[in-house]
Amino acid sequence: MKRLLLIILVLTSCTVQAQWGSEVGLHYVYANPSGGMGMVIKRGHGVSVNYGFVAPSEHFSIGAEMSYAQYGRDKSRQEYTFDDGTVAPMDIIVSNYYITLTAYSRWYFRTEGSLRPYVSGKLGYARFNTDLNIYDPDDDDHCEPVERDVLYHDGTLIGQLGAGVKMDMQLIFKKLDPNVFSFEGFLGFTQGGQVSYMNADAEPQHQHHSPPGTDHVTADFINTQTQIIHKHHVGYLYSNPVQMLEMRLGFALYFGR
Repeated sequence: MKRLLLIILVLTSCTVQAQWGSEVGLHYVYANPSGGMGMVIKRGHGVSVNYGFVAPSEHFSIGAEMSYAQYGRDKSRQEYTFDDGTVAPMDIIVSNYYITLTAYSRWYFRTEGSLRPYVSGKLGYARFNTDLNIYDPDDDDHCEPVERDVLYHDGTLIGQLGAGVKMDMQLIFKKLDPNVFSFEGFLGFTQGGQVSYMNADAEPQHQHHSPPGTDHVTADFINTQTQIIHKHHVGYLYSNPVQMLEMRLGFALYFGR
């Protein structure tokens, strides 16, 4: 019986692989927040990668996508106290970014041709993070932080609707097989639940959008002359529903059945 089940699983796997193709993409992400979030975040830049399965008709595909985008960064020089009591000037870098992980489905209007437009729907999760990294100023490339800390993080469910188009790169590289390597453009609107997040780049006049009592986020540093520990302002805390318009440009590969 076990041998029979193994044979059935192998045959089923081979059948699925024979019927379904796969697609993979790598894209630059430009995010333009709107609504209350748009009053705080100017824009975000990042990358995304997706992998999916294409149905035998090549009209429909399903898959998963992960993206990363940074929307704020602040750098300052502060006196930092190490665990052994020594004090030294350090570069303090506060980074604001978000990561999304979504499942997607696409409907391609055309299965052949130089241009293949499609519509897409996505459901998933977005996590907003603010990290504090302390670097030695003598380390010019800042390859490794002296210390790293997560100042704040929060997440929420998101959904996205959008449309895109694939342009067959065979138009430029004539030796390529058709519809294997494509340039891809996508425009989508993301809507999600309420999320709290930081932004070190936000203007002070926007701080009234923060929840009462939690608008300022600080970190502890020391004054080397007085040895008094002081709290240094590193950002503001906000809370809004996730709303943003995303544009993606990149390349996609299709692996046939």
